[in-house]
Formats: sequence, structure tokens, C-alpha cells
Amino acid sequence: MRKEPDPLKVERLSQVGIVVRDLEATMDFYERTFGVGNWVVFEGETDYCWDRGCETVLRGRIAMGYAGKVQFELIQVLEGRTIHLDFLGDRDEGLHHLGFFVKDLEARLSACRSRGIEILQRGVLKQMGLTIEYAYLDTVETGGVIFEFIQTRFLGFNVPQSPRIMKAVSRLQRRFAR
Repeated sequence: MRKEPDPLKVERLSQVGIVVRDLEATMDFYERTFGVGNWVVFEGETDYCWDRGCETVLRGRIAMGYAGKVQFELIQVLEGRTIHLDFLGDRDEGLHHLGFFVKDLEARLSACRSRGIEILQRGVLKQMGLTIEYAYLDTVETGGVIFEFIQTRFLGFNVPQSPRIMKAVSRLQRRFAR
């Protein structure tokens, strides 16, 4: 009998999430120093956000750039207290999560629930035809860092957040001045 693949097995690291105070300065630093680039910047509020049992609205700025095939996500919180800041404790900048792009977020979250892994925050961001659904998992006590599952759609179709696609979005943003 063929064994079914483990629905929680991650293939490869997709994203490193870092909370920052100054988005532009940090983007500039990573680009000049380490060659991380083709930044795509989103600003605004979540379309939906459930955070530790309560529905809320998050307001911030996010920049996504690449080092090879790994995405750097820089998160600047503009308003309110969020899981991003709470996780960092006394610090106001630093590593927040490791992200993994998935094709079926619901299946992943169902597998988490069946294994007793809690969902800390779940949300939806929509901009420029992209819909990004994400969930932060309660993996800190055992794993030392938050894991995030991310599913991306463009005009309703599942699409990967690949360096090639995000580079094209970055060019469009620069052309139309974000």
C-alpha cells in the first residue's frame, strides 16, 4: 500500500520574515550590501485578519525581495499592537518567521489542527490583483520561531511567488511609482 505524503512536510524554505522600523533604509541596506532586490512594496490594511482569537485590522508596509530563490519579507508595522511586535518582546526589529509557499492553505491548516498545532494569526492581503492568504503557526515553544504558510492567487488563480513573477511586479511598481 502506498503511503500518503505528510500534509505538513515542507519542501524548501520560501521566505524569511523580518520586522523592521524603517522599510526604505532596510531595503537599501540589503540591496547594497547583499544584493537582495527587485523589491515589491505593499502598504495598507489587511482585508481580513484573525489574531489570537479576535478579528482585527493590521496596518503596515511590506517589502518583498529575493536572495536567490528565498524571499525576504520586511514588515514595518504602522499602527497598532500586532503579533509581529509582540513576538519580538523588548526588541522592535528582528527575525519574526520562516515562510513556506503552499498550494492548499486549508489542507495545511486542517493537518495542523489534527496535530494540535494552533494558528496564531490568519489573514488576507489584496493588492494589484494579488490575493495573499497566510497563517502563522504556534511553533515557537518547540521550534524557536514562527512558521508561516502562504498561498498566493492572481486574479483567482493559484500562482507561486517566484523571483521571476515578483521581479515583473517590481518593474510595474517602479514604472507606475508604487
